[in-house]
Amino acid sequence: MLFVGADQVMGGSHSDVVLWVSYEPKTRFIDIVSVPRDVLIKWDEHKSWIPRKLSEILFLNTRQHGMESGVLLFKKELEKFLDVKFDYYMIVTFDAFVHVIDALGKIPVTVDIPMHYDDYWGGLHIHFEPGDYMMSGAEALKYVRFRHSALGDMGRIKRQQDFVRNLIAHCFDISVLSALPDLINIYREDIFTNFKWRDILVLADVFRTFDAEHQRYQILPGVSQRIGAKDVWRLDEKSAEEIKASIAGSEKELWPRSKIRPFIIKRGPDSLGGIQAEVFNASGRSGLAEALSEKLRSYGCDVVLWGNWGNYKKYTEVIARTGELSKAVRTASILGCSRVRTDIDPDRMVDISVVVGDDFPKEFLDARK
Repeated sequence: MLFVGADQVMGGSHSDVVLWVSYEPKTRFIDIVSVPRDVLIKWDEHKSWIPRKLSEILFLNTRQHGMESGVLLFKKELEKFLDVKFDYYMIVTFDAFVHVIDALGKIPVTVDIPMHYDDYWGGLHIHFEPGDYMMSGAEALKYVRFRHSALGDMGRIKRQQDFVRNLIAHCFDISVLSALPDLINIYREDIFTNFKWRDILVLADVFRTFDAEHQRYQILPGVSQRIGAKDVWRLDEKSAEEIKASIAGSEKELWPRSKIRPFIIKRGPDSLGGIQAEVFNASGRSGLAEALSEKLRSYGCDVVLWGNWGNYKKYTEVIARTGELSKAVRTASILGCSRVRTDIDPDRMVDISVVVGDDFPKEFLDARK
């Protein structure tokens, strides 16, 4: 599914939120990949094409062809770019977003940095101090749009992912049925989608029994680059293929595994060179964080911190802390770990966090490289 949050200005729409969502019904597992709005879609330096960012593609198509036809052309462009077929799409305007949140009720949000920005021309005023909030639709829209921090658009993507997590969890605590009349009106008037109403009822039933732990969030990998007068996000094609492979294998994500499974993989002594990591034990078995830290150092990894995670985890995971997913994927490959996600946190000053779950076999620590 392609999910887009977009404004409507000057006869067209710019994409502010683009999510590539995949649901695996066998394991009821959801993958959500954030696609940066500045990702470079079209450009050929040899033919002097104008570089086009994802948000521009949506605006140009909707301005020229109208919202419904423009959305379909935008979907086609993104499918070609990602080499992915979207069965469904949903375009939610800012007005629709506000109406949906207000229909569902206020959403809990934790603001971790001061958020202050004024756009007098555009009429946008964002002012939040750090703390816990119950946000209305209008407040939530400001929260997910804010990007004037040290991390820029990457920070905004992280906040958007956090908000989606909170929204999904919140949907388990309310009676969605009581909000259905309002949601039906919003669906008919403000949302552009090929979902039929019966499809949405099926989704509502899925969410009714969904396990909030069965989610994985990632960011489409790439590097920031300047082309002409534009700042763009240049796709890392190799890492993008790794994301596709992880999504394609999501049907096995929650299946029972043997204790050894493919954790024991032979690699060279410098396989993890150039990676700074922290290691935490969430398995309930003592000594694993320290032992794994020494093992990772033998692969060239610079482990700067180890300790206890603080709560129990069933499965081991590797968390990318800088948005550079390839380092997390490389580490996960050595561990044989299929759980990789992005949670940008520059204050940690590491590339990755390794959280050792109960499925981690002690045999890996004794194996030779």
